[in-house]
Amino acid sequence: MKKKITAILCIVLAATMCITLFACNDGMFDGSFKKEATAEEAKAAWDSATKAILGEEAVAALALAGDDESAVKGWSGIAFTVSAENTTAASAEDSSLDVNVNLSASGSVLFDMSGFSVNANINGNVQDKAVDAKIGAYMKDDVYYSDMTFNKAVMQTKADLSGTSLIPDINDMLGETLSSVSQAIASIGLDYTANILAAMPYEELSALGLKAYINTSGDYNRVKFEFPVEFLARLNDVSEGETEAYLETVANASVSLIVVTDKETDAFSGAKVDMEYSFKADTDNAAAGSSSKMSMSISDAAEITDYPANMEDFKPVEELTPSEVSTFFTDMMDSLGALMSF
Repeated sequence: MKKKITAILCIVLAATMCITLFACNDGMFDGSFKKEATAEEAKAAWDSATKAILGEEAVAALALAGDDESAVKGWSGIAFTVSAENTTAASAEDSSLDVNVNLSASGSVLFDMSGFSVNANINGNVQDKAVDAKIGAYMKDDVYYSDMTFNKAVMQTKADLSGTSLIPDINDMLGETLSSVSQAIASIGLDYTANILAAMPYEELSALGLKAYINTSGDYNRVKFEFPVEFLARLNDVSEGETEAYLETVANASVSLIVVTDKETDAFSGAKVDMEYSFKADTDNAAAGSSSKMSMSISDAAEITDYPANMEDFKPVEELTPSEVSTFFTDMMDSLGALMSF
């Protein structure tokens, strides 16, 4: 049983650490959803998002830097925000686990990586170790800007990509790191939206009791899909033989997806996912539980407009001393180690 609880926790932790991201244009996802969508309206919205993100043949085309295709058909980039609250606790015999992590992120990334502006905040605790991190990663006119805080370790730097840095190795490392951070944060939410669309055939979801509501106010047609609890098992890649046992651990669950299309063109304009669920598994000598509340959405970003006002004042990377670099990365890895320890 202890192994089974551990396995359940691993699934939950993997889902809650990978999930999280996105919300964009004011008004795009606003409004009440009381009117039921017709089967035709619901299927049309679903197909629009599926074709834009997964392609005509439902093959993932989640391309970022280095690929010729856009990650979303017709889009130049992604604008996003993230909101998530995750709590996990477990005890078995003489061991225990206590994790409480909150994540928020926002920004926009062009798919060709010619520009991006990403901000992320993580705070909470892993066991008795506090985690408090702020990451800002920006790129404009071939210059990378970094604003990073890990507990008390702070670094604000900029690095010229043109190769004029006096310390090219550090310059290249910083540029590659920031580019990876930007791509990772943007692609997590995109991948997650794609996973929802690809997790189960639409017809199978309908048979399980998928509900759909429509809102047509303003410039958009919005269809909100409310998923049955069985969808969680498929989304978290639980095998068919383990589905029943998995669902027994679900204390409550609410999962919805809003798909937005443009009224004039019928083009896919954005998507928003809202989730709230908790898991619990108890035996005579072991207990485990996890809860998550999150919201994410995506929309097209044709240009980057949310750069911080003071980033030109950041310290050039070639002016950093070896001691400054060593101290910062030591403190950073110590802070990140708490997140990786479980």
